[in-house]
Amino acid sequence: MKVLVKPATHLKGEVAAPPSKNYTSRYLWLSALTEGESRVLNPADNDDARALLAACRELGAVVREETAGEEGNDRVLVIRGFGAKPRPVKELDPGNGGLILRLLLALGLFLPEVTFINSYPDSLGKRPQHDLLAALRALGAEVTDRDGRLPITVKGDRPLARREVTVSGKVSSQYATALLFVAPLLGGLTIRISHGLSSPPPLATTLQVMAEGGVTPQADWERLVFTVPAGRYRPGSYRVPGDYPAAAALAAAAAVLSSRVILTNLVAEDRQGEKAALAHLEKMGVELRRTGRGVELRGGRPLQAVDFYGADAIDAVLAMAAAAALAEGTSRFYGVGNLRWKESDRIGDFARELRKVGVEVKEGQDEFWITGNPGGYRGGVEIDAHQDHRLVMAFSILALRTREGLVISGAEHVKKSYPSFFTDLTSLGAVVEELD
Repeated sequence: MKVLVKPATHLKGEVAAPPSKNYTSRYLWLSALTEGESRVLNPADNDDARALLAACRELGAVVREETAGEEGNDRVLVIRGFGAKPRPVKELDPGNGGLILRLLLALGLFLPEVTFINSYPDSLGKRPQHDLLAALRALGAEVTDRDGRLPITVKGDRPLARREVTVSGKVSSQYATALLFVAPLLGGLTIRISHGLSSPPPLATTLQVMAEGGVTPQADWERLVFTVPAGRYRPGSYRVPGDYPAAAALAAAAAVLSSRVILTNLVAEDRQGEKAALAHLEKMGVELRRTGRGVELRGGRPLQAVDFYGADAIDAVLAMAAAAALAEGTSRFYGVGNLRWKESDRIGDFARELRKVGVEVKEGQDEFWITGNPGGYRGGVEIDAHQDHRLVMAFSILALRTREGLVISGAEHVKKSYPSFFTDLTSLGAVVEELD
């Protein structure tokens, strides 16, 4: 799908941040790994969540949908999980979700033989899984792969070879997350993370969700050693908070125009690292305050370049970079090397598309620099989103400050995390046209 995002002069209105993608996936998976019935309130209804739910059903989970709340507006998923006894299956399709694939790969330890198919060869199919596959082999699974990439076959359902395993955290914290979730059902594991940890907040979210399910790992953050006791998750009721990465995209859009935008459904004490994006925009010159309604942003003042350490807020980096492209001075985004292994190469692919618009960008292996143009850009070019929802949102932000707008191809991939993004953006005053 191609869309044309037209230039805009101002944004105004109130938008509720969508349910968190990361919390939704973790609560759904926790519920599936629980024997008994759990409830997930206000889950995200995006492509990743749908792919995970489809896989859970194939593996034996029973899922039904209900409504709750005084007006029946709250969506609830009731999930009876399979616990440590998933139904044997021959194939599983993770969609285009990196976390979804990694959660399912670790479950391969319980299955006689399962092949993970490749529906997105130009996106998830390119992402390497070497580090997690090495850990699965160390635990006793037999793994067949194509240089660490899909399709991947895992043969498990055998005694563990060891009770301690090391997995690299350099590329992604999701490898450790996948192992942590299944660890209690395997009889307990000690997981050591080597080569540093690329993005700590999502791993902290995993530990929080596990604790809500009744299993509390012992965490040594200094040495990156996590010891999980043997046990079973208990059924529970879990409410998904608002999504800070999605809110960061709307906040960046508000930052680059004269605007008064209120974002609701955001928890101030949330552990999502992308919450830091709001403080970053404030440093750039956006007026920001928390009210009883939510977070109110007033844009329109000149933006100033500010360096951004992205490791703790990795899913907000591209939205912040779009704002930086309209700021005075050069912004540096550093600690972001694992962006190269997302749905696209979010440094290299992003930089190439930025240059089409006329943005001055310089890239390194794990950092990049953007020299902004406060006057905006001509636009009138077509952007390839590289099947990446974060690129779709970033270039939609940038398009608002062009004279001719931007055509974004592959815009349908925004449904991976934020299906209502264009609807919400237009509710604030933007103009978006679907071209095909």
